[in-house]
Amino acid sequence: MTTDRLQEGIEVAGTARELTIGRILAFSGGPFGAPGWPAKNLHTDAGKAAEAGLSAPIVSGIQCEADIVRLLIRLFGEKAWFETGRLHVKYPRPVFADTALVARARVRARQASADGTKIELEIWCDTPQKETVVVGSASCIVR
Repeated sequence: MTTDRLQEGIEVAGTARELTIGRILAFSGGPFGAPGWPAKNLHTDAGKAAEAGLSAPIVSGIQCEADIVRLLIRLFGEKAWFETGRLHVKYPRPVFADTALVARARVRARQASADGTKIELEIWCDTPQKETVVVGSASCIVR
């Protein structure tokens, strides 16, 4: 997609990704060769999750955020995103293992400047049941 097509109101979606227990352990379990792998934390261990008041281990927020970043790189390209991109997110509810997520973005504004065009987005991730698990905003200047 070219950034010219990113006009106000346009909505785009990433590809669904299943956050399996294997992915969670690989991301949050610590170094694979470490003694006692996986590390015991609220992302990998039912007991630690229960201590935190959770019904089961949860996916790391940063792991969910990766889907949004993947979408933003697809929209803006690596160079523009990594040089001028900004992202702010919140996590309104936990994500448990074996949940599929889709990153989504809606263009809120386009502003021309001497540096290029700043594109502002509303971003979120939701489940197939339309539960929103990540919300926020992003912007990037494209030349």
